[in-house]
Amino acid sequence: MAITKIIAIRDRLDKRVNYAVNGEKTTLDTGITYAANPEKTEQLFFTSAINCESCETAYTEMQATKSRFGKKGGVVGYHFIQSFAPGEVTPEQAHAIGVAFAQRLFGDRYEVVIGTHLDKAHLHNHVVVNSVSFVDGKKYHSSPGSYYFEVRRTSDTLCRENDLSTITPQGKGKHYAEWKAENTGKPTIRSIIRGDIDRFIGEAYTYETFLMLLRRRGYVVQNRPDRKYVTVLPPGGKRAIRLDSLGEGYTEQDIRRRLAAQREGGTLTIQTFTYTGRRYRIKGRRPTGTQRKIKGFQALYLRYLYLLRGTHRKKNFRRVPFSVRQEVVRLERYDRQFRYLWANGMTTAEDLEQRIAALEREIYNGEQQRKPLYRERRDAEDEAHKTQCSAEIDRQTAALWEKRRELALCRRILEDVPVVSQQVQQAEAERREEMKKEARKHEYQR
Repeated sequence: MAITKIIAIRDRLDKRVNYAVNGEKTTLDTGITYAANPEKTEQLFFTSAINCESCETAYTEMQATKSRFGKKGGVVGYHFIQSFAPGEVTPEQAHAIGVAFAQRLFGDRYEVVIGTHLDKAHLHNHVVVNSVSFVDGKKYHSSPGSYYFEVRRTSDTLCRENDLSTITPQGKGKHYAEWKAENTGKPTIRSIIRGDIDRFIGEAYTYETFLMLLRRRGYVVQNRPDRKYVTVLPPGGKRAIRLDSLGEGYTEQDIRRRLAAQREGGTLTIQTFTYTGRRYRIKGRRPTGTQRKIKGFQALYLRYLYLLRGTHRKKNFRRVPFSVRQEVVRLERYDRQFRYLWANGMTTAEDLEQRIAALEREIYNGEQQRKPLYRERRDAEDEAHKTQCSAEIDRQTAALWEKRRELALCRRILEDVPVVSQQVQQAEAERREEMKKEARKHEYQR
């Protein structure tokens, strides 16, 4: 069984302006040195080079290829790690698989160096590839598709050829953002759609009634006979979502079974989405002084947070547009923005712009004040003085990072205010329309 991993080796010159002379050379050279490090490999026998004369000259040849085609920027190389289960392979077999892995993927176009590391219980190969082809100068670009259909498939094929075990995927994978949100209890677009489906199933009697309720709430449902899958496009959504991609209990067959069980008086056990908000208990007395009036941006954000929090906390939540409900995934961001506006007493765009100008000025002055410390540390002769300079640099850098984060927050608020204002207006308009419908309904009953 082999587990593969990809690390893009990028130009670090922009991140370490005052430290690195040539970030491109350092990054790629460091990767090659690590992959072919004799202390890690224990024997030079377990290092190989493809399309290079040797591991010692691999970096020079890679740099020559980049210079010949004028492509020294961007991603300068890729670092592939291929790990085996403890005790499953011998060093010779692991290295042979690593060489074959690199040969099949990059042997005809790219310069590669391979090192098999024996310093841990699980033997693993480090494969460093030049991002620029020595044939025509085209760059190799890694993507999720190339990883799953080229890198991992090649590694699994080699494992099967050598009678090694492979990992069999179980179930369908999820996007990392959706997986993280579900594990932290935060709502997602798909969870909101699942919540709507659960509610409409409870209100429907047949499958056709269920689809009618979806359409009535603004969903675009594609259920034609010539289509293999049923898809739903939520109101304001950018792309349609297949029902079978929502998980167990939400395919067309599952929904029909749930409706049938409901008609017969039974229920199917389906894990439905519930959002439980946080509860806070405040001790002490409420201050009796004059309360600050909420206005401007603060009032706008407070109204929007009220709409978002009320969307899923109650059983019969307020009817607001789907575009507002899907913003629940950004609830923490808007809450953080409101708290910043409230803490700093900002209510208008002019207040934010003034704060942004002040932060930019403070950041510039801080960077200018920090520059001499780098020179002083470089010229220091004793280690104590260097340590003192480094500590002061770290302190000033931390202060600068705080100001940069605040600056980014202010800029984000200016970008989000038009969106928040539009969503609040849309929700209010729909609320007024619902009130008019209810008034007409009651008038007819009277």
